[in-house]
Amino acid sequence: MNNVILYFFESTLIFSVLYLAYKLVLSSLTFHKLNRFILLATIPLSILIPLTNSILPSTPHSIIEVPQLFEKVNQSSHTTYNSAIQPVLDDVSTNYFYFFIILYWIGALFSLFRLFVANKKLIVLKRKAKIYQQNGFKILVANVPDIFSYFNWIFIPEKKHEKYDELIIAHEKAHIQLKHSIDLVITELFIALFWFNPVMYFYRKSLKSIHEFQADHKVLKNKVKTSVYMQLLLQTITAEKPNNLYSYFNHPILLKRIKMMTKTKSNNLAKLKYFLLLPICVLFLIAFTKPTTKNTFINKAVETVDIFEIKNTPPSIFPVQNGSIKDITSTYGPSAKRPKMSTEKNHGGIDIKAKIGTPVIATADGVISKASLEGNWGNLIVISHPDGYETWYAHLQSFNCKETQDIKKGEVIGYVGNTGLSSGPHLHYEVKLNGNRVNPINYIQN
Repeated sequence: MNNVILYFFESTLIFSVLYLAYKLVLSSLTFHKLNRFILLATIPLSILIPLTNSILPSTPHSIIEVPQLFEKVNQSSHTTYNSAIQPVLDDVSTNYFYFFIILYWIGALFSLFRLFVANKKLIVLKRKAKIYQQNGFKILVANVPDIFSYFNWIFIPEKKHEKYDELIIAHEKAHIQLKHSIDLVITELFIALFWFNPVMYFYRKSLKSIHEFQADHKVLKNKVKTSVYMQLLLQTITAEKPNNLYSYFNHPILLKRIKMMTKTKSNNLAKLKYFLLLPICVLFLIAFTKPTTKNTFINKAVETVDIFEIKNTPPSIFPVQNGSIKDITSTYGPSAKRPKMSTEKNHGGIDIKAKIGTPVIATADGVISKASLEGNWGNLIVISHPDGYETWYAHLQSFNCKETQDIKKGEVIGYVGNTGLSSGPHLHYEVKLNGNRVNPINYIQN
Protein backbone atom coordinates (compact mmCIF):
# COMPACT_ATOMS: atom_id res chain seq x y z
CA MET A 1 0.00 0.00 0.00
CA ASN A 2 2.63 2.50 1.12
CA ASN A 3 4.99 1.41 -1.66
CA VAL A 4 2.38 2.21 -4.33
CA ILE A 5 1.75 5.69 -2.93
CA LEU A 6 5.50 6.30 -2.62
CA TYR A 7 6.06 5.20 -6.22
CA PHE A 8 3.44 7.60 -7.58
CA PHE A 9 4.89 10.42 -5.48
CA GLU A 10 8.44 9.78 -6.68
CA SER A 11 7.40 9.39 -10.32
CA THR A 12 5.34 12.59 -10.20
CA LEU A 13 8.22 14.48 -8.56
CA ILE A 14 10.76 13.31 -11.16
CA PHE A 15 8.45 14.15 -14.06
CA SER A 16 7.65 17.61 -12.70
CA VAL A 17 11.29 18.53 -12.02
CA LEU A 18 12.48 17.33 -15.44
CA TYR A 19 9.69 19.20 -17.21
CA LEU A 20 10.40 22.35 -15.19
CA ALA A 21 14.07 22.13 -16.17
CA TYR A 22 13.06 21.81 -19.82
CA LYS A 23 10.64 24.72 -19.60
CA LEU A 24 13.06 27.09 -17.90
CA VAL A 25 16.24 26.26 -19.80
CA LEU A 26 15.54 24.40 -23.06
CA SER A 27 12.13 25.37 -24.42
CA SER A 28 13.38 28.61 -26.01
CA LEU A 29 16.05 26.83 -28.09
CA THR A 30 15.45 26.10 -31.77
CA PHE A 31 16.68 22.49 -31.60
CA HIS A 32 13.17 21.13 -32.11
CA LYS A 33 14.17 17.52 -32.76
CA LEU A 34 16.27 17.40 -29.61
CA ASN A 35 13.58 19.12 -27.54
CA ARG A 36 11.03 16.58 -28.74
CA PHE A 37 13.35 13.75 -27.69
CA ILE A 38 13.87 15.31 -24.24
CA LEU A 39 10.14 15.73 -23.67
CA LEU A 40 9.37 12.17 -24.72
CA ALA A 41 12.26 10.78 -22.65
CA THR A 42 10.80 12.46 -19.56
CA ILE A 43 7.98 9.88 -19.51
CA PRO A 44 10.08 6.65 -19.33
CA LEU A 45 12.59 8.30 -16.99
CA SER A 46 9.89 9.25 -14.50
CA ILE A 47 8.45 5.73 -14.70
CA LEU A 48 11.71 3.79 -14.45
CA ILE A 49 13.90 5.76 -12.02
CA PRO A 50 11.68 4.95 -8.97
CA LEU A 51 11.82 1.28 -10.04
CA THR A 52 15.61 1.03 -10.13
CA ASN A 53 15.63 -1.16 -7.02
CA SER A 54 13.59 -3.76 -8.92
CA ILE A 55 15.32 -3.37 -12.30
CA LEU A 56 18.99 -3.29 -11.30
CA PRO A 57 20.63 -6.53 -10.13
CA SER A 58 21.11 -6.61 -6.39
CA THR A 59 23.23 -8.52 -3.95
CA PRO A 60 21.49 -10.94 -1.57
CA HIS A 61 20.16 -9.37 1.60
CA SER A 62 18.42 -10.65 4.65
CA ILE A 63 14.65 -10.24 4.59
CA ILE A 64 12.92 -9.16 7.76
CA GLU A 65 9.30 -10.23 7.93
CA VAL A 66 7.16 -7.66 9.69
CA PRO A 67 4.18 -9.33 11.40
CA GLN A 68 0.97 -7.63 12.44
CA LEU A 69 1.32 -5.57 15.58
CA PHE A 70 -1.06 -5.60 18.50
CA GLU A 71 -0.66 -3.31 21.41
CA LYS A 72 -2.61 -1.13 23.78
CA VAL A 73 -1.00 1.88 25.40
CA ASN A 74 -2.15 2.18 28.99
CA GLN A 75 -1.52 5.86 29.70
CA SER A 76 -1.91 6.80 33.34
CA SER A 77 -4.36 9.56 34.14
CA HIS A 78 -1.69 11.99 35.35
CA THR A 79 0.13 12.24 32.00
CA THR A 80 -0.11 15.61 30.30
CA TYR A 81 -1.22 14.23 26.95
CA ASN A 82 -3.75 11.66 28.22
CA SER A 83 -6.75 13.89 27.58
CA ALA A 84 -5.84 14.20 23.91
CA ILE A 85 -5.73 10.45 23.25
CA GLN A 86 -8.74 9.06 21.41
CA PRO A 87 -9.54 5.45 20.50
CA VAL A 88 -8.23 4.56 17.06
CA LEU A 89 -10.26 2.35 14.76
CA ASP A 90 -8.22 -0.38 13.12
CA ASP A 91 -9.48 0.31 9.64
CA VAL A 92 -9.15 4.12 9.55
CA SER A 93 -5.96 4.14 7.49
CA THR A 94 -7.29 1.36 5.29
CA ASN A 95 -10.49 3.29 4.61
CA TYR A 96 -8.54 6.39 3.63
CA PHE A 97 -6.37 4.30 1.33
CA TYR A 98 -9.35 2.73 -0.45
CA PHE A 99 -10.99 6.13 -0.78
CA PHE A 100 -7.93 7.51 -2.60
CA ILE A 101 -7.66 4.35 -4.70
CA ILE A 102 -11.28 4.71 -5.83
CA LEU A 103 -10.78 8.42 -6.51
CA TYR A 104 -7.63 7.67 -8.51
CA TRP A 105 -9.32 5.04 -10.67
CA ILE A 106 -12.29 7.31 -11.32
CA GLY A 107 -9.92 9.94 -12.71
CA ALA A 108 -7.86 7.39 -14.67
CA LEU A 109 -10.90 5.70 -16.20
CA PHE A 110 -12.44 9.05 -17.07
CA SER A 111 -9.24 10.06 -18.92
CA LEU A 112 -9.16 6.74 -20.75
CA PHE A 113 -12.82 7.11 -21.61
CA ARG A 114 -12.19 10.55 -23.14
CA LEU A 115 -9.36 9.08 -25.21
CA PHE A 116 -11.64 6.27 -26.37
CA VAL A 117 -14.44 8.71 -27.28
CA ALA A 118 -12.05 10.94 -29.25
CA ASN A 119 -10.81 7.98 -31.29
CA LYS A 120 -14.33 6.67 -31.81
CA LYS A 121 -15.43 10.08 -33.16
CA LEU A 122 -12.57 9.99 -35.64
CA ILE A 123 -13.58 6.53 -36.83
CA VAL A 124 -17.17 7.69 -37.28
CA LEU A 125 -15.97 10.77 -39.19
CA LYS A 126 -13.79 8.58 -41.39
CA ARG A 127 -16.70 6.32 -42.31
CA LYS A 128 -18.83 9.30 -43.37
CA ALA A 129 -16.03 11.17 -45.13
CA LYS A 130 -15.14 11.33 -48.81
CA ILE A 131 -11.69 9.80 -49.10
CA TYR A 132 -9.04 10.79 -51.63
CA GLN A 133 -5.59 9.22 -51.97
CA GLN A 134 -2.68 11.61 -52.43
CA ASN A 135 0.93 10.38 -52.51
CA GLY A 136 0.38 7.76 -49.81
CA PHE A 137 -1.79 10.03 -47.66
CA LYS A 138 -5.53 9.80 -47.15
CA ILE A 139 -7.41 13.10 -47.56
CA LEU A 140 -10.76 12.87 -45.76
CA VAL A 141 -13.35 15.55 -46.49
CA ALA A 142 -15.61 15.44 -43.43
CA ASN A 143 -17.81 17.49 -41.11
CA VAL A 144 -14.96 19.00 -39.03
CA PRO A 145 -14.32 22.66 -38.10
CA ASP A 146 -10.59 22.75 -38.96
CA ILE A 147 -8.02 20.87 -40.95
CA PHE A 148 -6.00 18.39 -38.88
CA SER A 149 -4.06 15.13 -39.21
CA TYR A 150 -4.14 11.91 -37.25
CA PHE A 151 -1.70 9.13 -38.12
CA ASN A 152 -1.92 8.95 -41.96
CA TRP A 153 -5.32 10.69 -42.23
CA ILE A 154 -5.76 14.36 -43.09
CA PHE A 155 -9.22 15.68 -42.25
CA ILE A 156 -10.46 18.71 -44.19
CA PRO A 157 -13.74 20.59 -43.51
CA GLU A 158 -16.41 20.04 -46.18
CA LYS A 159 -17.19 23.76 -46.49
CA LYS A 160 -13.55 24.74 -46.96
CA HIS A 161 -12.38 21.86 -49.12
CA GLU A 162 -11.51 23.99 -52.13
CA LYS A 163 -9.94 26.82 -50.11
CA TYR A 164 -6.93 25.07 -48.63
CA ASP A 165 -3.55 25.87 -50.09
CA GLU A 166 -1.03 23.12 -50.78
CA LEU A 167 1.23 24.56 -48.05
CA ILE A 168 -1.41 23.85 -45.42
CA ILE A 169 -1.74 20.30 -46.71
CA ALA A 170 2.07 20.04 -46.65
CA HIS A 171 2.03 21.13 -43.02
CA GLU A 172 -0.30 18.26 -42.11
CA LYS A 173 1.75 15.83 -44.16
CA ALA A 174 4.77 16.90 -42.12
CA HIS A 175 2.95 15.90 -38.92
CA ILE A 176 2.26 12.49 -40.45
CA GLN A 177 5.82 11.99 -41.69
CA LEU A 178 7.21 12.91 -38.26
CA LYS A 179 4.76 10.50 -36.57
CA HIS A 180 3.49 13.11 -34.13
CA SER A 181 0.26 11.21 -33.50
CA ILE A 182 2.21 8.45 -31.75
CA ASP A 183 3.62 11.03 -29.33
CA LEU A 184 0.14 12.32 -28.55
CA VAL A 185 -1.34 8.88 -27.90
CA ILE A 186 1.54 7.99 -25.55
CA THR A 187 1.06 11.32 -23.77
CA GLU A 188 -2.68 10.80 -23.36
CA LEU A 189 -2.11 7.33 -21.88
CA PHE A 190 0.46 8.76 -19.48
CA ILE A 191 -1.94 11.55 -18.51
CA ALA A 192 -4.58 8.89 -17.77
CA LEU A 193 -2.20 7.30 -15.23
CA PHE A 194 -1.03 10.59 -13.69
CA TRP A 195 -4.10 12.75 -14.23
CA PHE A 196 -3.78 14.21 -10.72
CA ASN A 197 -0.52 15.97 -11.66
CA PRO A 198 -1.35 19.44 -13.10
CA VAL A 199 2.09 19.61 -14.73
CA MET A 200 0.93 16.95 -17.20
CA TYR A 201 -1.36 19.39 -18.99
CA PHE A 202 1.38 21.99 -19.43
CA TYR A 203 3.61 19.20 -20.72
CA ARG A 204 1.04 18.29 -23.38
CA LYS A 205 0.94 21.90 -24.60
CA SER A 206 4.73 22.02 -24.81
CA LEU A 207 4.87 18.80 -26.80
CA LYS A 208 2.21 20.03 -29.22
CA SER A 209 4.17 23.26 -29.66
CA ILE A 210 7.28 21.27 -30.57
CA HIS A 211 5.23 19.32 -33.11
CA GLU A 212 4.10 22.57 -34.68
CA PHE A 213 7.64 23.97 -34.77
CA GLN A 214 8.88 20.83 -36.51
CA ALA A 215 6.08 20.84 -39.09
CA ASP A 216 6.57 24.56 -39.80
CA HIS A 217 10.30 24.06 -40.20
CA LYS A 218 9.76 21.20 -42.63
CA VAL A 219 7.46 23.35 -44.80
CA LEU A 220 9.70 26.43 -44.71
CA LYS A 221 12.72 24.35 -45.79
CA ASN A 222 11.18 24.26 -49.29
CA LYS A 223 12.01 27.95 -49.85
CA VAL A 224 8.62 29.20 -48.78
CA LYS A 225 8.29 32.81 -47.62
CA THR A 226 7.54 32.99 -43.91
CA SER A 227 5.08 35.88 -44.35
CA VAL A 228 3.05 34.01 -46.98
CA TYR A 229 3.02 30.85 -44.90
CA MET A 230 1.85 32.64 -41.74
CA GLN A 231 -0.95 34.34 -43.65
CA LEU A 232 -2.17 30.94 -44.84
CA LEU A 233 -2.08 29.58 -41.27
CA LEU A 234 -4.23 32.47 -40.02
CA GLN A 235 -6.88 31.60 -42.57
CA THR A 236 -7.25 28.09 -41.09
CA ILE A 237 -7.98 29.25 -37.53
CA THR A 238 -11.53 29.07 -36.16
CA ALA A 239 -12.91 30.00 -32.77
CA GLU A 240 -13.94 26.42 -31.95
CA LYS A 241 -12.31 24.56 -29.05
CA PRO A 242 -9.64 22.15 -30.33
CA ASN A 243 -9.44 18.44 -29.49
CA ASN A 244 -6.34 17.70 -27.42
CA LEU A 245 -5.65 14.45 -29.24
CA TYR A 246 -5.30 15.62 -32.80
CA SER A 247 -5.96 19.35 -33.29
CA TYR A 248 -3.04 21.80 -33.30
CA PHE A 249 -4.68 25.02 -34.40
CA ASN A 250 -5.39 27.29 -31.46
CA HIS A 251 -4.35 30.87 -30.83
CA PRO A 252 -1.75 30.43 -27.99
CA ILE A 253 0.23 27.88 -30.00
CA LEU A 254 -0.02 30.03 -33.14
CA LEU A 255 1.65 32.96 -31.33
CA LYS A 256 4.49 30.69 -30.24
CA ARG A 257 4.86 29.42 -33.80
CA ILE A 258 5.13 32.93 -35.21
CA LYS A 259 7.85 33.81 -32.68
CA MET A 260 9.74 30.59 -33.37
CA MET A 261 9.56 30.96 -37.18
CA THR A 262 11.06 34.45 -36.98
CA LYS A 263 13.61 33.62 -34.30
CA THR A 264 17.35 33.40 -34.97
CA LYS A 265 18.61 29.82 -34.90
CA SER A 266 20.23 28.86 -31.59
CA ASN A 267 24.01 28.57 -31.48
CA ASN A 268 25.38 25.01 -31.31
CA LEU A 269 27.11 25.87 -28.03
CA ALA A 270 23.64 26.17 -26.51
CA LYS A 271 23.38 22.40 -26.77
CA LEU A 272 25.55 22.21 -23.67
CA LYS A 273 22.47 23.24 -21.72
CA TYR A 274 21.00 19.80 -22.33
CA PHE A 275 23.66 18.29 -20.08
CA LEU A 276 21.88 19.97 -17.17
CA LEU A 277 19.43 17.07 -17.19
CA LEU A 278 22.16 14.51 -16.46
CA PRO A 279 22.96 15.60 -12.88
CA ILE A 280 19.22 15.89 -12.19
CA CYS A 281 18.69 12.25 -13.23
CA VAL A 282 21.76 11.12 -11.28
CA LEU A 283 20.52 12.87 -8.14
CA PHE A 284 17.15 11.16 -8.44
CA LEU A 285 18.84 7.78 -8.95
CA ILE A 286 20.89 8.31 -5.80
CA ALA A 287 17.88 9.55 -3.83
CA PHE A 288 15.48 6.77 -4.83
CA THR A 289 17.83 3.79 -5.02
CA LYS A 290 18.44 1.96 -1.78
CA PRO A 291 21.66 -0.02 -1.43
CA THR A 292 21.07 -3.75 -1.13
CA THR A 293 23.75 -5.41 0.98
CA LYS A 294 23.68 -8.45 3.15
CA ASN A 295 22.93 -7.59 6.78
CA THR A 296 23.66 -10.99 8.27
CA PHE A 297 25.76 -11.17 11.41
CA ILE A 298 28.29 -13.92 12.03
CA ASN A 299 29.17 -14.74 15.61
CA LYS A 300 32.59 -13.28 14.93
CA ALA A 301 31.35 -9.83 13.96
CA VAL A 302 34.77 -8.67 12.83
CA GLU A 303 33.90 -9.49 9.18
CA THR A 304 30.98 -7.04 8.95
CA VAL A 305 32.75 -3.73 8.19
CA ASP A 306 36.47 -3.07 8.21
CA ILE A 307 36.30 0.49 9.52
CA PHE A 308 33.51 -0.10 12.03
CA GLU A 309 33.96 -2.40 14.98
CA ILE A 310 30.71 -3.87 16.29
CA LYS A 311 30.84 -4.93 19.90
CA ASN A 312 29.37 -8.28 20.94
CA THR A 313 27.19 -6.81 23.67
CA PRO A 314 23.42 -7.38 23.96
CA PRO A 315 20.99 -4.44 24.03
CA SER A 316 21.39 -2.85 27.44
CA ILE A 317 20.37 0.83 27.65
CA PHE A 318 17.02 2.54 27.77
CA PRO A 319 15.80 3.28 24.21
CA VAL A 320 14.33 6.74 24.91
CA GLN A 321 16.74 9.56 25.63
CA ASN A 322 16.53 10.76 29.26
CA GLY A 323 13.82 8.17 29.92
CA SER A 324 13.60 5.52 32.63
CA ILE A 325 11.68 2.41 33.60
CA LYS A 326 9.11 4.69 35.29
CA ASP A 327 8.00 5.82 31.82
CA ILE A 328 6.94 2.30 30.77
CA THR A 329 3.15 2.22 30.34
CA SER A 330 2.70 -1.32 28.99
CA THR A 331 4.90 -4.30 29.79
CA TYR A 332 5.88 -7.47 27.96
CA GLY A 333 3.49 -10.44 28.02
CA PRO A 334 -0.29 -10.94 28.17
CA SER A 335 -2.19 -7.70 27.59
CA ALA A 336 -5.68 -6.32 27.81
CA LYS A 337 -8.31 -7.27 25.26
CA ARG A 338 -8.22 -5.28 22.08
CA PRO A 339 -11.20 -2.93 21.54
CA LYS A 340 -14.00 -4.57 19.53
CA MET A 341 -12.23 -7.96 19.78
CA SER A 342 -12.84 -10.75 22.26
CA THR A 343 -9.45 -12.42 22.00
CA GLU A 344 -6.55 -11.69 24.32
CA LYS A 345 -3.17 -10.94 22.75
CA ASN A 346 0.41 -11.08 23.94
CA HIS A 347 2.33 -7.84 23.98
CA GLY A 348 5.68 -8.52 22.32
CA GLY A 349 7.54 -5.59 23.82
CA ILE A 350 7.19 -2.58 26.08
CA ASP A 351 5.54 0.81 25.51
CA ILE A 352 7.33 3.91 26.71
CA LYS A 353 5.50 7.21 27.03
CA ALA A 354 7.29 10.29 25.68
CA LYS A 355 6.51 13.51 23.92
CA ILE A 356 6.50 13.55 20.13
CA GLY A 357 9.98 14.34 18.86
CA THR A 358 11.83 12.85 21.83
CA PRO A 359 15.07 11.22 20.55
CA VAL A 360 15.13 7.40 20.33
CA ILE A 361 18.56 5.79 20.72
CA ALA A 362 20.11 2.48 19.68
CA THR A 363 20.45 0.15 22.65
CA ALA A 364 23.52 -1.66 21.22
CA ASP A 365 25.95 -1.56 18.31
CA GLY A 366 24.49 -2.87 15.08
CA VAL A 367 23.32 -2.31 11.52
CA ILE A 368 19.98 -0.80 10.46
CA SER A 369 18.09 -3.65 8.78
CA LYS A 370 14.87 -1.73 8.25
CA ALA A 371 13.82 1.91 8.39
CA SER A 372 10.47 2.33 6.69
CA LEU A 373 6.73 2.79 7.11
CA GLU A 374 5.19 -0.59 7.97
CA GLY A 375 1.40 -0.54 8.34
CA ASN A 376 0.25 -0.84 11.95
CA TRP A 377 3.81 -0.46 13.17
CA GLY A 378 3.98 3.02 11.69
CA ASN A 379 7.52 4.23 11.09
CA LEU A 380 9.62 1.24 12.14
CA ILE A 381 13.36 0.76 12.70
CA VAL A 382 14.90 -2.70 13.09
CA ILE A 383 18.55 -3.03 14.16
CA SER A 384 20.49 -6.28 13.74
CA HIS A 385 23.05 -6.90 16.48
CA PRO A 386 25.71 -9.60 16.93
CA ASP A 387 24.92 -12.97 18.54
CA GLY A 388 21.39 -13.14 17.04
CA TYR A 389 19.91 -10.05 18.72
CA GLU A 390 17.49 -7.65 17.08
CA THR A 391 15.80 -4.54 18.47
CA TRP A 392 12.60 -3.02 17.09
CA TYR A 393 11.49 0.61 17.49
CA ALA A 394 7.92 1.37 16.32
CA HIS A 395 5.49 4.33 15.87
CA LEU A 396 8.31 6.80 15.22
CA GLN A 397 7.65 10.29 13.97
CA SER A 398 10.73 10.28 11.72
CA PHE A 399 14.08 8.60 11.12
CA ASN A 400 17.63 9.73 11.80
CA CYS A 401 19.23 6.78 10.01
CA LYS A 402 19.09 4.79 6.77
CA GLU A 403 18.94 1.09 5.99
CA THR A 404 22.36 -0.66 5.99
CA GLN A 405 23.82 2.14 8.12
CA ASP A 406 26.18 1.14 10.94
CA ILE A 407 25.00 2.35 14.34
CA LYS A 408 26.80 2.75 17.65
CA LYS A 409 25.18 2.19 21.01
CA GLY A 410 23.60 5.43 22.23
CA GLU A 411 23.27 7.08 18.79
CA VAL A 412 19.98 8.79 17.95
CA ILE A 413 18.19 6.72 15.29
CA GLY A 414 14.78 8.41 15.24
CA TYR A 415 12.16 10.34 17.18
CA VAL A 416 9.10 9.34 19.19
CA GLY A 417 5.85 9.67 17.25
CA ASN A 418 2.27 8.48 16.97
CA THR A 419 2.22 6.64 13.63
CA GLY A 420 0.58 3.35 12.70
CA LEU A 421 -1.85 1.66 15.07
CA SER A 422 -1.06 3.87 18.03
CA SER A 423 -3.41 5.54 20.47
CA GLY A 424 -0.94 8.12 21.76
CA PRO A 425 2.64 9.39 21.48
CA HIS A 426 4.98 6.62 22.62
CA LEU A 427 7.71 4.20 21.58
CA HIS A 428 7.00 0.49 21.19
CA TYR A 429 10.31 -1.32 21.85
CA GLU A 430 11.08 -5.01 21.34
CA VAL A 431 14.10 -7.24 21.77
CA LYS A 432 14.47 -10.49 19.81
CA LEU A 433 16.99 -13.27 20.28
CA ASN A 434 17.39 -15.68 17.37
CA GLY A 435 14.03 -14.58 16.03
CA ASN A 436 12.12 -15.02 19.30
CA ARG A 437 10.75 -12.15 21.38
CA VAL A 438 12.20 -11.78 24.83
CA ASN A 439 11.35 -9.44 27.69
CA PRO A 440 13.17 -6.12 27.07
CA ILE A 441 13.10 -5.34 30.81
CA ASN A 442 15.64 -8.12 31.39
CA TYR A 443 18.15 -6.27 29.22
CA ILE A 444 17.77 -2.73 30.49
CA GLN A 445 20.57 -1.87 32.90
CA ASN A 446 19.57 1.69 33.74
